[in-house]
Amino acid sequence: MSSVFKKRMHVRNVFRTPPDYTDLAIKYPEFRKVCRLELNGKVYVDYKNEMALRALTQTLLLEYFQLKIEFAPGSLVPTLPLRLNYILWIEDLLQSNKDDKTKGIDIGCGSSCIYSLLAAKKNNWSMLALESNPINLDYALKNIERNNLQNSVTLFVQKRTAEIFRDYFDSDCGSEIYDFCLCNPPFYDTCANANKTRNPEKRPPPHNCPTGFAEELFCEGGEVKFVEKIVIESLLYAKRIRIFTTMLGHKSSLSKIMDILKEKKIQHFCSTEFHQGNTTRWGIAWSFCVEFS
Repeated sequence: MSSVFKKRMHVRNVFRTPPDYTDLAIKYPEFRKVCRLELNGKVYVDYKNEMALRALTQTLLLEYFQLKIEFAPGSLVPTLPLRLNYILWIEDLLQSNKDDKTKGIDIGCGSSCIYSLLAAKKNNWSMLALESNPINLDYALKNIERNNLQNSVTLFVQKRTAEIFRDYFDSDCGSEIYDFCLCNPPFYDTCANANKTRNPEKRPPPHNCPTGFAEELFCEGGEVKFVEKIVIESLLYAKRIRIFTTMLGHKSSLSKIMDILKEKKIQHFCSTEFHQGNTTRWGIAWSFCVEFS
């Protein structure tokens, strides 16, 4: 990882100091199986190999956060430094939150349930994880139980996949208020768009191989259309969630989402960048009760 990207990574991200793969290979036999010893004595990991990527993420989660996680075959394998950057940004947004127990909603938790598990393990937050894919639900539940986090992470089965929060809030008899929501939306409209790179002659290619079920990667209208649904539903549940956030995979989407927020007369919003390796992602947050500095 270049020194430039390390400097631009969130200041509290533990991966600003790259993990020692040699030490990890010695400590974790399953990780050692996917490593290769180079002639210079360094341990090499092939990021283009999905099996290696899974083993690496599992090893890092275990080493740094004592989380044991299994991924459904073919499902999205999350990049840990990026997910941690997102969690750390939410920590920054919630600095003024003095509540004893922070409560968040994870939109589309996937098979790993990584955001909810990280938030619960690292920060002792209470998380509601939303998911519709039956395979992902099965693995997510087992990951929650495997890490004894049933008291911190609640899994909700979304039956109405065209909606974001409505399915849950319609079934919720209480009036619980959540401090934030987070989302890793499907970035792409089509598979062809997924293979396009903005400024390919200037930007180095991503290190990691693409992974994920179709619904985790693609949706009609791509991430802009998906996030627009979150914005529209946020108007309905403005009193139930203090801060709405989402990640974006394309810089061009950021201005489009800002235009949607302005169109809906939402005045309080802010954005950030997440840097890790050769990959940059963007985050945007908006609120009806919080003013961002």
